[in-house]
Amino acid sequence: MENNILQTTLLGRLGNQLFIYAATRVMALESGKKLKLTCDAMERFRATYRLDCFNIPQDQVSLVSDKHLSIKQKIGYFFYLLKCRHKTVVQIHELENKYQKFYHRFGLILNQEGYIKPLLLEGGNWYALGYFQSDKYFTKYEDLIRKELTFKTDMFCKDSKMLGSKLRANKNSVCLHIRRGDYLNDPVFAVCDINYYNKAIDKLLELIPNAEFFVFSDSIDEVREFLAKYCDNYFHYIDVKYTDQESLYLGSCCNNFIMTNSTFSWWMQYLSDNPNKIVLAPNRWYNTNNPCDIYQDNWMIIEV
Repeated sequence: MENNILQTTLLGRLGNQLFIYAATRVMALESGKKLKLTCDAMERFRATYRLDCFNIPQDQVSLVSDKHLSIKQKIGYFFYLLKCRHKTVVQIHELENKYQKFYHRFGLILNQEGYIKPLLLEGGNWYALGYFQSDKYFTKYEDLIRKELTFKTDMFCKDSKMLGSKLRANKNSVCLHIRRGDYLNDPVFAVCDINYYNKAIDKLLELIPNAEFFVFSDSIDEVREFLAKYCDNYFHYIDVKYTDQESLYLGSCCNNFIMTNSTFSWWMQYLSDNPNKIVLAPNRWYNTNNPCDIYQDNWMIIEV
């Protein structure tokens, strides 16, 4: 196997994959390593590799089907799994933070939730596992990450490119992201209810009286029902025909945002080019006390 490599396993769908990429890209960059993205967990999440629509540098980052750990890394990871048995998410985070230097001796970087300030990686090969859901991992290289995460729009259909241009030109455009589906009955993620969206919409209309809302949702028919009290002229429902990559692109073309508590929503607003964007977000990300460092200073917080 090559030397001086940082491997990481992509977990989850597009929003999660983006956080993992951005964080580990910076870790690799700062330690002079090449980054290998592995897809061995995709089947578990019923997901596929979704970063092919971005301008990721092929000479620095490669995609492989499976990870290749050294014996030392396998031993370290075995100890980690033993430590994590019967632990809560909070306890695992505390464990990862407390024993960070210990796991480094095995060439491992571990962070399932929240933020743990990374240590500089020494020579040799390393393996990173976690969701790394904080922009603190890549704020120092924000310009580079934004450049690498520009969209290859030639992959998209003509309709999405035309709509993206219209959204970007409309200074009153608001990306309203409403995730229902798998979140509805999830005890951890079922945070944003109808009242939250009503309060957020009303607040946005105070700030931008002529706002036009572009609604992104996995349950458009249901969403139409609970937005029925608002004038239809203000609301445009984005067709579900678009891929998740196209939907992320279209959302990022908007100039203002009402978020839900999802990483997909997070990246919609982050990839926006508008320096004066208004971003409304729920005051909590989870229904539990899971470690969370995902909020940005410019967001306006709405109670849920």
